[in-house]
Amino acid sequence: MTRTITKFSTASVMVALAFSTSQAVLAQSRPTAEHRALASEVGVWDAESKFWMAPETDPLESKAVETNTMLGEFWINSQYKSDLGGVPFEGHGQFGYDPVAKKFVGTWIDTMSPFLSTMEGAMDEAHKTLTVFSKGRDPQTGEENVSKMVTTYVDDNHKKFEMFGPVEGKEGHWWKMMEVNYTRRK
Repeated sequence: MTRTITKFSTASVMVALAFSTSQAVLAQSRPTAEHRALASEVGVWDAESKFWMAPETDPLESKAVETNTMLGEFWINSQYKSDLGGVPFEGHGQFGYDPVAKKFVGTWIDTMSPFLSTMEGAMDEAHKTLTVFSKGRDPQTGEENVSKMVTTYVDDNHKKFEMFGPVEGKEGHWWKMMEVNYTRRK
């Protein structure tokens, strides 16, 4: 019986330590100004999109709806739905702020690619722009690729998203692959 009491006491102490440790972690994990800024994305946004399949080509245009919700106080869940030339398209993103790395971070998946993309970047408060670099794989070749994404916050109800791909053979040069102009629904 002493052995059973000892096991029970040891288990109780371990549970109590785990609980107190998790409470201490939660006490330190408070939303930052960056997390609160992310909350401004919450809502339903109507979007007008342009996609360029290659540099210097005419864009494919479409309309879309983006719905953003908060997951707790740290994360935005984003759902994007559109029709691209008769093909339904849906994407999902999770975005947040890493207070240790001091970077905005996120992931993206969609119906046109079997690959996950990860992203990180920074906000330029003076220009009201968030610039992130995404790492993933080209859905056609499977090769690793990188893209640059810039979101410009025009005002509380309008934003512009631009996505750029690297110009082959010209490091640091980008071509516009996509532009999405958003208006928040009332």
